[in-house]
Amino acid sequence: MTERQQFIDLFLEINSQINLSAIRDVDWVYTKHILDSLELTKIVDLSDYTTLCDVGTGGGLPLLALSRYNQENNCRIKLYGIDARRKKIDAITTMIDQLWIKNCTALWSRSEDHHHQYDIVTARAVAYADHIIARSLPLCKKNGYICLYKQSDPIERSEIIKQCKQHSLVLQQEHHYSLFAWDIQRVIYILHKQ
Repeated sequence: MTERQQFIDLFLEINSQINLSAIRDVDWVYTKHILDSLELTKIVDLSDYTTLCDVGTGGGLPLLALSRYNQENNCRIKLYGIDARRKKIDAITTMIDQLWIKNCTALWSRSEDHHHQYDIVTARAVAYADHIIARSLPLCKKNGYICLYKQSDPIERSEIIKQCKQHSLVLQQEHHYSLFAWDIQRVIYILHKQ
């Protein structure tokens, strides 16, 4: 069994006990969770950084997928997942332990308890732009990056631009993509903290 299959099987097993995701199909876990999470690696070289925090990590994605990528590509970045829901952090910790994932820690904590510690802050399917930027900003070091996984939406994009002006952020990059032929349009916004 491949490492990818082990991850998917364990994710589905835990998901059947604790609701981590509405997706319960092997192929969709791979496409909609793992591939989507790894899209960031197409535009950000993780080996250039030392710390990454996945805020509101929930079911552990992109945290776990990026951790596996990190391990397979000999990157030295240390990854943290933060969530205020204990049962989800316990589930992620179980996956980290059982899959022998290194350089990855799940923390039962609120984002307010972490200040200016991380080079990269990721947020995937957590909250609308104004809320997630406000939660992510204190986590990010000066000259760090906030990476938002979003559906392509011109109204939310306008909100992101507004938030950037309010918080001394620069919208450095927009990476548009879809995961399969009939998929929604997705985008990763890379915000640089000045």
